[in-house]
Amino acid sequence: MFTYLIILAAVLLVSPFVLKIASSQKKESKKQLKFIFIFILSAQILLGFFNWENFSVGRSGFELTLDYLQSFLGLFFIVTAVQIVLVLLKQKCHTLAVLLNFINTIIIFAGMIRLGQITGIQLVSFASIGAVFAVLIGNVIGLVFINRDKNLLKKYPFKNG
Repeated sequence: MFTYLIILAAVLLVSPFVLKIASSQKKESKKQLKFIFIFILSAQILLGFFNWENFSVGRSGFELTLDYLQSFLGLFFIVTAVQIVLVLLKQKCHTLAVLLNFINTIIIFAGMIRLGQITGIQLVSFASIGAVFAVLIGNVIGLVFINRDKNLLKKYPFKNG
């Protein structure tokens, strides 16, 4: 429960800054957001090489994927790799990459829940928590990246006047 409160507080603190960046339509801003989004996606894959089982010694995300194919965890890594390719392709593919990130949010939570059901223990580590945070942050960065509305801030009451 405490983790969810931290996530909520972070989102509330960062939101005004993200909205400001989202309203910018400068080419350089979009290029930086693209880089950040690719970095976040790459981090999700990189975190798969670290311990996902517990806070001490355990199996990596990829080892758990291979040991428990029915956990959906492998699908999470595959979708992430597809997202990276889509972001590197033409601009028309960027919206699909961001949409896949929202789907991947569901996949990682379902995968972690399924993995817990299969093993009988809750598998939690810094790497698995980091991957969850990366997906959630990726949702926000992705939306900012694909936003094309330069008047976005005018739609919120705190910015009017």
